[in-house]
Amino acid sequence: RAILAQPEFWQSLRFTFIFAITVTIIECLFGFALALIFDRKFPGKTFLFSVTLVPIMIAPSLMAVMYRLILNENIGIVPGALRNIGLEFSIFDQRYVFWTLVSLDVLQYTSFAFLLIYAALQNMPNEIYESAAIDGASPRQIIARITIPILRPAIAIIALLRLIDSFRTFDTIYIMTGGGPGISTQTIGIHIYKTAFITGDFGLASAASVLLVMLLAPFMPFIIKQ
Repeated sequence: RAILAQPEFWQSLRFTFIFAITVTIIECLFGFALALIFDRKFPGKTFLFSVTLVPIMIAPSLMAVMYRLILNENIGIVPGALRNIGLEFSIFDQRYVFWTLVSLDVLQYTSFAFLLIYAALQNMPNEIYESAAIDGASPRQIIARITIPILRPAIAIIALLRLIDSFRTFDTIYIMTGGGPGISTQTIGIHIYKTAFITGDFGLASAASVLLVMLLAPFMPFIIKQ
């Protein structure tokens, strides 16, 4: 009852939900687009494929530190470049902070969605595409009426996995903003951490953790079923 009556809990849950939905949609779209691009032969494909997978090999906390340095107001290359054209940028500016965090997550985890969608795409038989081409289907029709319907179960699983993982986001946002300004970017994970180890109320933190598990548990049967 105490945790449910806490406005900060609901604010953190709301931000976590919006953040998770946003990054999941963007990452699945970009991952699908990349999978379509790499599902053909072109010069330098092997090298570019390896480069695309690099972000997912970097620890999220290290990625956040690198990103924080790049965006630092005093020494960061991005704010420096923007100042040269008369623009000011601060990671804590309410206008930019949400999309800054989204861009970091997308930069790191799009490769996860891309790799799994690409693997599913490689398992599709070429005969389907050949038959569609003989019937006069355009590339757009092939993607809309053949590729997407066949890949829908795989994309659904990938989206659910990324959604659940995004709900658990802690280290990247904590390093980037600490949940600030105020609590505007505080995820439920950061809220639980602060409640337990800064406020010292392990009871409320435990209650919030149990509620988070209860919120995520209903997704599991869908993943197992697929």
